Amino acid sequence: MSVRRRIVVGWAVLCLAGLAATSVLDAEPPADTPESPAGEATPSGTYAVDCQEFADDIAQARAEAERERREVLDPSATPGRPNATARAVAVPEECADELKNLDLKDR
Repeated sequence: MSVRRRIVVGWAVLCLAGLAATSVLDAEPPADTPESPAGEATPSGTYAVDCQEFADDIAQARAEAERERREVLDPSATPGRPNATARAVAVPEECADELKNLDLKDR
């Protein structure tokens, strides 16, 4: 068997394995198992998103950052190495408008 043929056969096997894995992952779970293996109910269909919880977490992080910024700018504070932290937060699409409004209120 030539090297090219082995490469083609290996590629074909990988493609078939990927197709099989995709079909298994896309298959619906059996209807007779309403709970997950851990015993917790799995979300089905729509689910409620607590946008206020996201907003509270972001507001708390902003307040903490502001407090740290003021500590650094305080002349009576002991000299230390200033640090900066950037934080990216991913939130559900349903909360985007509420968090944009929160951002506008803070400015």
